[in-house]
Order: sequence, then C-alpha cells, then structure tokens
Amino acid sequence: TEPHPKFPIALLHSSIKLTNEPPSGIRAGLKGSFQWLNQDVLDAISQPAWKSLLFALCFMHTAVQERRKFGPLGFNIPYEFNQSDLSASVQFLQNHLNDAESGGRGGDW
Repeated sequence: TEPHPKFPIALLHSSIKLTNEPPSGIRAGLKGSFQWLNQDVLDAISQPAWKSLLFALCFMHTAVQERRKFGPLGFNIPYEFNQSDLSASVQFLQNHLNDAESGGRGGDW
C-alpha cells in the first residue's frame, strides 16, 4: 500500500488490508492454478496436445509463483506471473490452436 496524492492517507491507515499469497509448494500451487479451470475450458479444443499444453502453462505459473519467495536469486527482473497472466496465456493458446485447427494446419512449433 503506497500513498497516492489524491487518496487520503488517514483512510489508508485506518482501512483493512488484504493480501492474496500464493499457496506454498508445487502441489498446492498446481491445485490453485487448476482451480479456476472448468470443464468447458478443458473441452474447448479437440487437439490431443491441448491438455498437455494447459498443464505446462499451469506448471510454469506455479514455478514462477514459487520462485518469488527467493527474491531476485535466479531471476534478473522480478515479475509476478499472476492469475490474470495465466488466464491471458490460456486464452492466447486457445486462440492459436483454434486458428491452427480451422486453417487445416498443425501448430507452428
């Protein structure tokens, strides 16, 4: 919580502050990453690679969340890969696979 010139500091001091910490450990992190997924997202793409790629994205999200507690060790620039970044990555992957499927070609990798 940082002060802003247009926000009263007294209100900031008297308010309740909430934090959302990522779960501790890879298993708990993967559970947290998969919690927002529903069956519609899992069934959105018919390609066999979809679920494996989705797992890889969730695993990367969990690994980056776990690395945060070590600070800059191993990362040059600290970056929080949060839930909205994961959601945007899944959406991008979904759009890319849909385009590849409708174009009659495979993935561009």
